[in-house]
Amino acid sequence: MIKLHCLGASREVGRSAFVLQTDRRVLLDYGMKIFDEAGKPTYPDSVEDVKLDAAFISHAHLDHSGFVPKIYTHSKIPWYATPPTYDICDILWKDSMKIQGDELPWGNAHYKKAMKYWQPLMYNHRVGVGETNFEFMDAGHIAGAAMVLAKYNGKKILYTADFKSEATRLHAGAKMPRENVDALIIESTYADREHPERKGLEKKFADEIYETVNQGGTVLCPSFAVGRSQELIRIIRAYHRDVPIYLDGMAKTVTHVYAKYRKYLQDYDRFVQDVESITFVESMEEKKHATAGGNVIVSTAGMMEGGPALNYTKYLNRDSKIIFTGYCVEGTNGWLLQNKGQLRVEGNMLEVELPVEYMDFSAHAGRKDLFDMVKKTNPGKIVCIHGDEARAEKFAEELKGMGYDAVAPSRGDKIDLAKIS
Repeated sequence: MIKLHCLGASREVGRSAFVLQTDRRVLLDYGMKIFDEAGKPTYPDSVEDVKLDAAFISHAHLDHSGFVPKIYTHSKIPWYATPPTYDICDILWKDSMKIQGDELPWGNAHYKKAMKYWQPLMYNHRVGVGETNFEFMDAGHIAGAAMVLAKYNGKKILYTADFKSEATRLHAGAKMPRENVDALIIESTYADREHPERKGLEKKFADEIYETVNQGGTVLCPSFAVGRSQELIRIIRAYHRDVPIYLDGMAKTVTHVYAKYRKYLQDYDRFVQDVESITFVESMEEKKHATAGGNVIVSTAGMMEGGPALNYTKYLNRDSKIIFTGYCVEGTNGWLLQNKGQLRVEGNMLEVELPVEYMDFSAHAGRKDLFDMVKKTNPGKIVCIHGDEARAEKFAEELKGMGYDAVAPSRGDKIDLAKIS
């Protein structure tokens, strides 16, 4: 019997957490939702009463990894992840402790214990937990991101986590399984829409930079520290070899991690060349130069909830522009700026008169990619996860209409993967 217990990311985006039960109980991701409707973090259901044998963490983004140290308040299980995932988790978990402090349900001792119990697993390598074999496959999402393929008793279960099939400047795209699977646990984040064609979007982004910089303005790109900031550097340099780029915030540390891992990046040598051509902001003098005009600033945080990006807006001249390239949760500063032209700073609402744009450089699969994954894996059972209630439910209904046995579970559901109804 093969079962899936949904602890999070079920009819919601965020706090991915699933227990896969074969002859052993294995945790697939253990993340947190950084912002709920009230702007507070929320966590997945507890695993304290579950006798886990291991955990497999697909990638380092906090909605997939951010609650892993909580396991080590009560357990000593090994957790498997790629080396880039381990290094980036180290950065993000330390930052969580810094920001949340005593409000975090785990502390420094649990973080240290978690780091101790990591086991490396590379792409296309297998590890056994009991009679179940697990394999990581490149997800094309961020450096080190993996889909998890489990094989037990002649059955194959694929957990996609977050994946991207289309090639980007950093990654060649997700590596599809070469064989059909019996059960597919698939994200549905963007099941109702397509992302813009990448090359055309890159050209538009480059044109906006050219126009703004030539007018003496600065382009501020509030960006996610992991993956997006590094991709933006590559895109900008592909079109503008001489425009000064200033990198600030946690993205600096993550970029150094990316530079360690040749095998996890596409066109690694060009990536290193591009990184060497930019300025890592370390001083107030460099911050002043960054906003002087004629430059591009790539800075965290991507939703402008703190970080240097928020501070830079105070010093941009009137010819400048702010370009978002990632999703902003409703109610965050990034959402407020895009929808109301306002920022919330120290409890006060400030009007921002600069032009603001959003360009969809998502690292997730779009609608066509999701259906392609289903067709190529030809699963007997499909579990639609990591999408808000409307998207996940609609995705499952569409798949049922195509003849697939599909379900969009709610948090807390226990699914018999031998029978979905």
